[in-house]
Amino acid sequence: MTLRGMQMQVDVITDLETLANVQKDWERLYAADPEAQFFVSWNWLVPYMRYYKGAWFVLAARLGSPGSPYVALMPLRMRTRMSGKTGLFFNEISMAGNNAADYTGAICDPLHAEEALLAFGRHVAQMGWARLNLENLRMSRERIFAFIGQFSRDIFAMREFSRVNAADNVDNCRCFSAALPDTFDGYLDNVLSTNTRQKLRRFLRKVDAGELRITRADATTYERDIDNLLELWRVKWGARKGDRLAGILHNNRRVLRESFKAGTLFLPILWQGDRPLGALAIFVDPVKKTLLFFMAGRDEAVPSIPTGLILHGHCIKLAIENGLTTYDFLRGDEPYKFAFGVTESKVDCAMVYTKSGRNAGDRLDPRSLGSIFTEVTRFHQEGQLTRAENGYRQILASDPAHSRALYGIGQLLSAKGDHREALAHFQTLATSVPTSSKAWLRLGMELQALSRHIEAVDAFRTVLSLAPDFAAAEFALAKSLAALERSEEAIATLEGLQPKLEAASRDDSLLAKTRAMLKRLKFENRPSYIMLNPDRKAVTRVLSTAL
Repeated sequence: MTLRGMQMQVDVITDLETLANVQKDWERLYAADPEAQFFVSWNWLVPYMRYYKGAWFVLAARLGSPGSPYVALMPLRMRTRMSGKTGLFFNEISMAGNNAADYTGAICDPLHAEEALLAFGRHVAQMGWARLNLENLRMSRERIFAFIGQFSRDIFAMREFSRVNAADNVDNCRCFSAALPDTFDGYLDNVLSTNTRQKLRRFLRKVDAGELRITRADATTYERDIDNLLELWRVKWGARKGDRLAGILHNNRRVLRESFKAGTLFLPILWQGDRPLGALAIFVDPVKKTLLFFMAGRDEAVPSIPTGLILHGHCIKLAIENGLTTYDFLRGDEPYKFAFGVTESKVDCAMVYTKSGRNAGDRLDPRSLGSIFTEVTRFHQEGQLTRAENGYRQILASDPAHSRALYGIGQLLSAKGDHREALAHFQTLATSVPTSSKAWLRLGMELQALSRHIEAVDAFRTVLSLAPDFAAAEFALAKSLAALERSEEAIATLEGLQPKLEAASRDDSLLAKTRAMLKRLKFENRPSYIMLNPDRKAVTRVLSTAL
């Protein structure tokens, strides 16, 4: 799918095979873009995206014909929600790394960044959605304005919001990182305060002396080490997370495992004997020469040992020794971070939304129709008929030939007694799927309910041409033939159906109906022996026989 602007063209990548062909462009752009950061790198984001099968998509901007190198990529994700007020479904777009990434954004060739973001904005503005979450967005003002400037104020509105934890007043839109000098001693002497420097040196000596020890996760220990980290984190934060705890732990475990497999996870644990005192999950970005502190856990029962100071100091020392230049503490203005000589930056959090609260253009995104239909079917089965009908109508507004939605709403309307509209939907279904015997059967039944028996007979005969043994269609055909007073044909149809049902030993109700209708038709159409001006003796004889 391609949207053409001036020169910039936008492709939409939705499958893993096509995405794999973009890896070289992705890595080239990541290395060249000064605004690119770890959470939009190929090694971190693509494994995470794969868990959202059918939901992720990547906008890819290029100059020139198909096959030209991409000059910008913007990974996104779509989900479907339902409004509690209206009962209507709507689509919501988020950044692809949401729920795990501290930073989100796009990667661009710096020479074409603003032009590409303009094209991305135009494309997204034309998609069907009601909410666009720009959460933890780490982009320059120029790029952000180029993107959001494409949303018409007549249709869309925007609000910015903060991310301040009510419990501890931590602002998660504030981000902190430390620039690393050439030597660890230089960092200690020129960046840290005297008290922090002395404390850190003293405890690192304890590590060197063996009073404490630090291990690093490897292929044989990473599962154990991840478990230790998450358990320490759970003890500290579990009560605050409440019902979200299980989901957070599951998501973080998945992210940490994938990062270890990709070679981007550094997980040191501080031990006292065999007791783990604390652990850090650190992401390693060799391209941007950065370590990124993702999460920590510590044993709160041992307050005398500054676990965080020791582990962060250990990691910063290794980073400097390996030529890295930045130690990123990511989001949050927790007071301890200021001890490490950090500078501040910010991320943006905003939502663009339609003023109507419905999808732009009142159409659902085509890729979401399958999941919506599943939910609508559940409503139908549970008797939530208003919700089901609304859902069917929304699907058909986006895809008028959606066969399963046509069948579902036809059934629903028929049960309500609205046979005219049900007929219209089954006519559309039979036209779009002319080989569906069930579609023709339902079409015939609606015609029958409207006493349009001549047309119903044709519909039932079509069913039997497609499925000769469709017993329900034979019975329905006999019913319409009888209504048209074509009794001999109706009787012949039922006499052919009855032995089939008896032999099959199934559908006792249909067999009972067949026998009852056949008996009634034969009685109503039995031969009459009384003629005009009959002989009196003959009449008496006939009446006596009848009695």
